Amino acid sequence: MNLTAPKKLTRVMDGLFARFDYAGLLVLVVEPDDDSRAVLVRTLVALGLPQPSEAATAAEALAQSAELEPHLVICDMQLEGPDGTDGLELLFRIRADSTTLPTGIPVVMLAGEAGSPGVLEAKRLAVDGLLVKPVPAKRLEARLNAVLMRRFPERVDWRA
Repeated sequence: MNLTAPKKLTRVMDGLFARFDYAGLLVLVVEPDDDSRAVLVRTLVALGLPQPSEAATAAEALAQSAELEPHLVICDMQLEGPDGTDGLELLFRIRADSTTLPTGIPVVMLAGEAGSPGVLEAKRLAVDGLLVKPVPAKRLEARLNAVLMRRFPERVDWRA
């Protein structure tokens, strides 16, 4: 087994096996709690994604998004920053800012509870995925796989 080869995620769809290649994928994790962010980053790396960039506030996330142009943003809905920007406002800014950010960045939101009013607002703002904390690794894996396969179909190998 070649240990330097990038890991690939396999998903069964309609009886077909597909692989999504994570090589070179830039992921930005936006989570205000240091411990939760560290667990999420470790989980993503264990799933085979490259080491994600990290941000604790919406301001940090916007600055990094403009600089790095991530392929995926995973964001907590309840961000707390000095400017009062929460996860929904960050999602709105990512969707609205076509001058400094690439269009169509997939965003997966993490919510504390499924019934919160923010969930409906996130759907209205065209969030690509929504997960309720705590997120089991298998559920995170499945949601990220679905979002990335829709956004980057050219990176899916259906012959696998």
